[in-house]
Amino acid sequence: DALGTVTAAATATVRPQVSGILQKIHFSEGQLVKQGQVMATIDPRSFEMALLQATGQRQRNEAQLESARVTLERFRTLLSQDSIARQEVDTQAALVKQLEGTVMTDRAAEGVARLNLSYTQVKAPITGRVGLRVVDMGNLVGSSDANGIAVITQLSPIDVEFAVPQDQVPALQEQITGGSKLPAIALDRTRSQELATGKFQALDNQVDTQTGTVRAKARFENAKQALFPSQFV
Repeated sequence: DALGTVTAAATATVRPQVSGILQKIHFSEGQLVKQGQVMATIDPRSFEMALLQATGQRQRNEAQLESARVTLERFRTLLSQDSIARQEVDTQAALVKQLEGTVMTDRAAEGVARLNLSYTQVKAPITGRVGLRVVDMGNLVGSSDANGIAVITQLSPIDVEFAVPQDQVPALQEQITGGSKLPAIALDRTRSQELATGKFQALDNQVDTQTGTVRAKARFENAKQALFPSQFV
């Protein structure tokens, strides 16, 4: 028997990766959301314009590169006929290389612009329950916001952390090493009601010298949502 505290298997603060005006909110407080679900929309207009600009820059430089390549082929033909100096061919070849680098940079810039546009759709990083909303529509949001838009807490599965006396660790470790799946039962604070059943998950790697115990963790599927983060069990 041990006193334990319920801890979420994962907690994530939903933060936008680009700055802008929060245009729409697609979730309700307390709602269960899935990983990848769109939770909010940031005004995308400036990012759409940036993508258009990057695409136009790439197309213009690609056209210049194609023209430079045609000229280089013509120069090489003239060189084979001794009708042009090799220096002009070498200069044109260097220009082609330069434009190839420029186009590669343009493609990267276009990719970044497209990525930033996709970030205007703020998506849930994990599956779980959304907490209370901390920002409303119409506000300017950004990646530096400490509180983000909301916090998602994974409730299924969920963990319980507790302490094992160091005298019991060898016996427990023997069972773990032998591959046993040790059952765990979570009871309420009155020890009268069984909240959930699960299994032993992990044992810490050192003894707490102040308490003479080792921290441990059990995992529960929590299908009935009977366990809640920070709950005492």
